[in-house]
Amino acid sequence: MSEPVKIVIENTPEKFRSMAEAAVPPFLELLRQRNKLEQEIFARSQKLREEQAAAGISPYQSTPGDAALVEEYFRRYLELVRPRCTEKLLKWGPARSYGKPAKYDYLFERPEPTVYVTMKTAKRIVVSTENPVSHDYRYRFVLRPFGDEWMVDGVECAFGNEEHWSSERTL
Repeated sequence: MSEPVKIVIENTPEKFRSMAEAAVPPFLELLRQRNKLEQEIFARSQKLREEQAAAGISPYQSTPGDAALVEEYFRRYLELVRPRCTEKLLKWGPARSYGKPAKYDYLFERPEPTVYVTMKTAKRIVVSTENPVSHDYRYRFVLRPFGDEWMVDGVECAFGNEEHWSSERTL
């Protein structure tokens, strides 16, 4: 499916709108690439599981193929996010899981995906997402300028209609 994500800029003074409009699409492309990586690794993991089952290996037994796939995922994840995330996020290392649905499938695999952008100062952009289908997860990303680029400096998650946001350690 993969429709273009609609960007709604709200609560943003006019003088910051063009900055926000320029900064958000590269960020969304980073999320899209991260999501595609997770989908690919999960599909390959499933194929490994099928091959293990065909060889009579228990699904609970880890194999060298599993370890190599996880190592590849960690490496490729870090290669993807390292240039676009601050040390604040990178210090936690790579995302430790992959699955189906992928973390941001709700944003890229649903009709009419939308993000909400707020920029009240020249030093901070907040990008919020919502899952219009299940309303289970909402994410909020903080982008900050470093040199000529906007980098992801924080990720938070809220569940359902809760007002409490919890910090996420990875993108």
